[in-house]
Amino acid sequence: MWLIAGAVILAPFMEVLDTSIANVALPYMAGSLSASEDEAVWVLTSYLVANAVVLPMSGWLSGRLGRKRFYLLSVAMFTASSLLCGIAPTLGLLILFRIVQGLGGGGLQPTTQAILADTFPKERLAAAFTLYSVVIVLAPTLGPVLGGWLSDNWGWRWIFFLNVPCGVAAYLLNRALQPDADRVHNAAHTSAKGAQTPARDGKALPNAAQASAIGTHTPAHTTDWGGIAGIALGLGCLEFVLDRGERLDWFGSRAITVAAIVSVVALAWLVYHELLRAKAPVLQLRMLRERNFALANAMVFCTYFARYASTALLPDFTHDMLGYTATDSGLVLSPGSLSLLIFLPLTTWLMKRVDARALIFGGLMLTSYAFWRLSGLELGVDYATIVRLRILESVAVGLFLTPLSVLAFSRLATGKNDAAASLFGLSRNLGSAIGISVVNTILVRRAQVHANYLAAHVTATSLPVLDAMRSQSARMATAGGDAPAQAAMRAMGAMYAELGRQAEMLCYIDCFHLLMGISLTVAPFALLFAVKKRRG
Repeated sequence: MWLIAGAVILAPFMEVLDTSIANVALPYMAGSLSASEDEAVWVLTSYLVANAVVLPMSGWLSGRLGRKRFYLLSVAMFTASSLLCGIAPTLGLLILFRIVQGLGGGGLQPTTQAILADTFPKERLAAAFTLYSVVIVLAPTLGPVLGGWLSDNWGWRWIFFLNVPCGVAAYLLNRALQPDADRVHNAAHTSAKGAQTPARDGKALPNAAQASAIGTHTPAHTTDWGGIAGIALGLGCLEFVLDRGERLDWFGSRAITVAAIVSVVALAWLVYHELLRAKAPVLQLRMLRERNFALANAMVFCTYFARYASTALLPDFTHDMLGYTATDSGLVLSPGSLSLLIFLPLTTWLMKRVDARALIFGGLMLTSYAFWRLSGLELGVDYATIVRLRILESVAVGLFLTPLSVLAFSRLATGKNDAAASLFGLSRNLGSAIGISVVNTILVRRAQVHANYLAAHVTATSLPVLDAMRSQSARMATAGGDAPAQAAMRAMGAMYAELGRQAEMLCYIDCFHLLMGISLTVAPFALLFAVKKRRG
């Protein structure tokens, strides 16, 4: 079992790494391919859009092609397109190959989680999901550091070449070790009632009792074109809006406005079609009728919203406000990732002795405390303080990450893990994408609000302001030999720049207050999980 687990997590680790590793290499790509940095951003957007389209369809594709076949096809596409990205001579071809890479990588995360859920017995599922959680949380924090180092020392093309040997190894290992889905179901669920329908084309069909437990089993030959169109348009346009909205001034841009309208209409159609019309839904929303699964999806959306937003905020804060280099800003996250790597196995041990609901509740409360402490940062904060608070947040995340995944799958019927993993992965990815987009918008839009508020208190009649101006002018006149009038003008410019920095600092405080509020709001819902496992 552990050999299979080690084999299946290698490819999703590289896929998650690729969502963040290319960010720091954009200036290098733009310069090398004779493009503007705004044009180079499409290297990121194209990958994220393609990834978002395939991810919710992965359960359906696994059923159509057979899980092992779909997984191997995804690894092959991801590896081959990574090589093509590395040798792309123009920006247009690089974007095209990134789309293929996103299509290949989109199904790796949910398929891996479904494989682990079916391979491991219930009593060992926590350990398997702990290993999976390490991959999902560790890779995004390693991406910027690794991407910056490779771009500086080897060139930006090596961030793609790095995937090739890992992808080849993942393909060969999974082809040799990973069993077919029907054999996994038979081995892991021998106690299930009824006979398993014989596999066809590498796909196991659940029996009637299993199919009716959650959702409705539908004929395999039916293709849900309406659902596929809804996912492609709705989630594709939504990812475009989230990724490009701030750069294009949100609804001041015609492209963003049109994409947002298309996304809302397509997603509304998707929900209506999948629930009421589709005979063979590509996205099995009826599974959300199971309480644990629905709660886990809502909570994983909120927790990844907060986690990824924090992961985006801290490097920006240290780089823009404290003047750290790009590498040093990325290293702020590394101790937290290391502590999470150490603490997650302890969570598996705790789950045998402590109620999983208590671990989730305690982890979210500790996360709220960490965000409250982060909201107290100021411009004179040192590196050690930021690292300690990031470690505290990471330990808190380690408390609830594995229990949340285990409870999500604990009451699902046999044969439903592929579809469940697709929905769970969709909630996770939407939460992280929306979280990053929201905090980036707050940093830009709230800065002017805080600047106006602060400027209202910086007046010519304010004694503290006059004292500060006089002392600053005197220092500049003494140090630079400026005339009094010139020194006064420079002092005024310095005060205006400081006012802008303080306004930006207040924006970061607003963001951490928001993340604290989300964590506090979500925490009590952990007590609503049902811990008694359903039979059948």
